[in-house]
Amino acid sequence: MDGAPHGSRIPRYGRRRNIGAYERPFSGVGMEFEPPGVAPGETGIVLHEAGYWPHNRWWNFPAHYSPFWRIYYDYRPGHAVRFGERETPLGPGRLVVIPNHQRFDSRGDPPVPSLWLHFTCRRNADPRQPMPIVIPLNAALRALVRDFPPLFRSHREDRREAVFRLSAAFILVVLNQPQIRWQPPIPAPVAGAVAQINRQPGRTWSNPSMAREACMSTEGFLRAFRRWMNSTPRRYLTEVRIREACRLLSGTPDSISRIAESLGFANRYYFTRVFKRHTGTTPARYRRGERP
Repeated sequence: MDGAPHGSRIPRYGRRRNIGAYERPFSGVGMEFEPPGVAPGETGIVLHEAGYWPHNRWWNFPAHYSPFWRIYYDYRPGHAVRFGERETPLGPGRLVVIPNHQRFDSRGDPPVPSLWLHFTCRRNADPRQPMPIVIPLNAALRALVRDFPPLFRSHREDRREAVFRLSAAFILVVLNQPQIRWQPPIPAPVAGAVAQINRQPGRTWSNPSMAREACMSTEGFLRAFRRWMNSTPRRYLTEVRIREACRLLSGTPDSISRIAESLGFANRYYFTRVFKRHTGTTPARYRRGERP
């Protein structure tokens, strides 16, 4: 379910509302392009949404977890992204890149001029890289971020096409920065199993069943998974389930018992123990917006 966190205030921009980009990359206040699921072309990217807002206020959206990439840049300080207990401020002089399949909170109350881009990238970032990826502005990036505000404010007939071209150029320059560490291509069998885990986290998974998805022996699959994902399959599955639980707790009214059942946990009490071990708080407190 895409939408604002359950029970939270939804900021309005004139007649439009920022519903937050969760599973879907469309916030409701940006310029929308390709939907999710479109295969990258020759550039290796698919642009989903580009947005600029001169007064981006009340930017409090917890538990983002999405299959797409994000770039955030604020022209003045005041907002931040939070990964676990680490908060990284946004502001001039630096931009923040968040690869796919990351869980984070966006935070900020004052009105700040903001630029954001949501896109799919053919390659994956190294999962061992600390998040978020902070990239200082060099001369090329500084010139590009200066071009967005007047373009979004313009009334030229080709504005949409121009935003698309500028956004694509900006993303390609960002992805070429040395701060992004890339993961070597994951072998297709392992990648297929990972995709299935993300699509069906509530399925009753075991190491042999994951290995069957990859058409590999169990031992061979376990070795390959640890090598390419820097994790065991069981640990990765638990992380995906907890990330999905965060989204459901924040974005739906489903009961905690129902969420636990849908994600393959034996019962609510076991789910609560695992959730607290990974997040530092209980599902009920997380739903109320209480963070450790």
